[in-house]
Amino acid sequence: MRDKQTSEGYLYSKAHAWYVLFLLFMLMLFDFIDRQVLSALLPYIKAEWTLSDTQLGSMMAIVNVAIALLAFPVSIVVDRWSRTKSISAMAILWSTATAGCALAGNFTQMLVGRFFIGAGEAGYAAGGASLLSASFPHRLRSTVMGISQSAGMLGSVLGVVLGGVIAAKWGWRYALGVVAIPGFIFAVLILFVRDYKNVKFEVKNHNSKQDEGMSWQQATGVILRSGALRPIFLGSAMQLLFNATVANWLPSYFNRFHDMAIDQSGMRTGLILLVASLGVVSFGFISDKLTAGVPRRRLMLMAFFALLTALAFGAAFALPVGGAQMSLLFVGAFFMAAILGPCYAVIHDLVHPGMTGMAIGLFVLGNNILGMALGPIIGGVLADKFELNTALLIVSAVPLSSALAFLIASFRYDKAVEVLNDGQTPAPRGEMKVHL
Repeated sequence: MRDKQTSEGYLYSKAHAWYVLFLLFMLMLFDFIDRQVLSALLPYIKAEWTLSDTQLGSMMAIVNVAIALLAFPVSIVVDRWSRTKSISAMAILWSTATAGCALAGNFTQMLVGRFFIGAGEAGYAAGGASLLSASFPHRLRSTVMGISQSAGMLGSVLGVVLGGVIAAKWGWRYALGVVAIPGFIFAVLILFVRDYKNVKFEVKNHNSKQDEGMSWQQATGVILRSGALRPIFLGSAMQLLFNATVANWLPSYFNRFHDMAIDQSGMRTGLILLVASLGVVSFGFISDKLTAGVPRRRLMLMAFFALLTALAFGAAFALPVGGAQMSLLFVGAFFMAAILGPCYAVIHDLVHPGMTGMAIGLFVLGNNILGMALGPIIGGVLADKFELNTALLIVSAVPLSSALAFLIASFRYDKAVEVLNDGQTPAPRGEMKVHL
């Protein structure tokens, strides 16, 4: 057993860290392709099975319900077993489930298949984020997390584009079958990546010379009592509620209101989500540069991004169909996912490395159950009650709540860091020891 961390702050080496990022990027890419491809196929499935918009929304949302239910329990396993083995097993599961959806004969079977896609994706964020956080130095954390999270947006782009193109030529079932294949390949490759063991989370007992181990229940309480983490979790969930609604319903919106063919609506949605992915990478880098030495500024930037998202999309859906509307959709897309990289970075700043997986697990749970699971359903319910255009206009106000939550967290950030480093917890993250 030995302690190791390079002088530059990399866990093993710079080359190893970037290879890890590459594999995790590709896994998240196909994670979201498998998740998002269905949005491009909705018009076909709606017509074939005669479904309501609420049912369509449920098929999209069930993935995130499964993630929400399983993310935290799986994150505990990830922290205690192996990140690489966990990620590999989950990639195999979600890829198999995606292939199974191609064989679905009715709404219920598709719902079950989509649930297992979510089950496979439940622990990926915790395992991947923990591995990246340890592999890279602190100074690159927002940049790296931004690059990693951009894979989700790029995967959403490719999902709707590939889904629309393949379905137009060969049918919607072939689209599901094709996108399932790459996940198996990267599931094998990640097994050969070197993992690391967590620092044991301990709490100082001032009445004893010994440090006492902390149970996962106690650790969960520590995380949820953080005055800064609670609004961060809520703000992120609300932003992703909006993002999920837009990403899942835009292909149908373009099909119904812009009279676009299904493959064309998928392409247009893909372009918008591509702009969003560029925003994730750009603002991850910008966040690292603008907040150097004052990490709490990340939260102020996140509040600003959320505000711009609400203003741009609200104005877009309030306007009639045309060039001005489309321009505003692209502007809003640039900011809609900008919070992702900084958000992960802030969470890693505010929790002990021994609780990283659990913290991310709770974060993912909130994002999915309050955000990405509710978004498509709310969009479907509102679309059935009013019109899809009105539904999207109403949901465009949601990022305003995110902006407020991040602003509150920024005022509580310094206190949260003080609590982390007040002697009740082990050494700060920069002094983490990695046991091999």
